Amino acid sequence: MMAALRYEWLRVTTIRSTKIMLVLALVLSAGLSYLISGLGKGAGDGAPVSLDWYTAFGAPLGIAAILASVMGAQAIGQEYRFGLIRLTLTSFPRRAQILVAKIAVVVLAGVAVTAMSYLGSEIGLALHGQPVPASDIVAPDSTYFLRGLVYVVLWGLSAFAIAGVTRQTALGIAIPLVSGKIVEQLLGVFLVDRAPWLVAHLPWSSADRWLMSGGFTEDPVGWAAIATFAVWVAGFLLIQAVAFIRRDA
Repeated sequence: MMAALRYEWLRVTTIRSTKIMLVLALVLSAGLSYLISGLGKGAGDGAPVSLDWYTAFGAPLGIAAILASVMGAQAIGQEYRFGLIRLTLTSFPRRAQILVAKIAVVVLAGVAVTAMSYLGSEIGLALHGQPVPASDIVAPDSTYFLRGLVYVVLWGLSAFAIAGVTRQTALGIAIPLVSGKIVEQLLGVFLVDRAPWLVAHLPWSSADRWLMSGGFTEDPVGWAAIATFAVWVAGFLLIQAVAFIRRDA
């Protein structure tokens, strides 16, 4: 198992795209948080308005999730694309071990992307002279940043699972993005009266409600939304595990 983990860690840390994704997470988050904190300036004394300090951390995580999905999809899709999966499985014939190692590395990649996003957001806020929240700012609950981290990690894992099932890196990246931002929104319009329970529990649109506090209200929000998304991701990973172990390379 340790050999499989070392193999996957060496792979992810030596490819150029990993460094590019981390730099993009830092730069794009810094730029977006700088813009958000600027828009949040009051007309009078220039102090940021209520939740904009925290929004400067939460909003860039949408970008971070996409970057994590690129890294997650590449963790397995690239090997299928270039035929390298056969070499991997020759070196590690116990497929369950290499699959667990890949999942572990995808989780670590999601943590790293989130950390860079948070760092970039802090830089953007600091450039506006607001490195810490003002005393009068209404803070979200104490798990706000942890929920953001779990959101990004789960998004990366969903891309990893889809890329593994389809054997296509591009589909692993595109399906979560297109489904969450377009398809599920359209389903919400057509099914909101016929199947509201389904609309409230669609995977990626549920994930996007991570930043809202509370439990199950009209829709699952906060940790409830994260839990809904986690169940979907677990299902995707289960399908991928069965396909990975039983299908030919």
